[in-house]
Amino acid sequence: MSEFIWCWTKGNSKVYTRNTEVAEKAMKEGILVMGTKVKPNIMKY
Repeated sequence: MSEFIWCWTKGNSKVYTRNTEVAEKAMKEGILVMGTKVKPNIMKY
């Protein structure tokens, strides 16, 4: 199972989020948002 992490630069800092709604809001503001597919670190049994 994999997840997406969204990241973008805001001022001098980089923002990382897994929340798609927050990433879509940043895209609507005209910010270039990059998505990365990652494997989760937590083992679920």
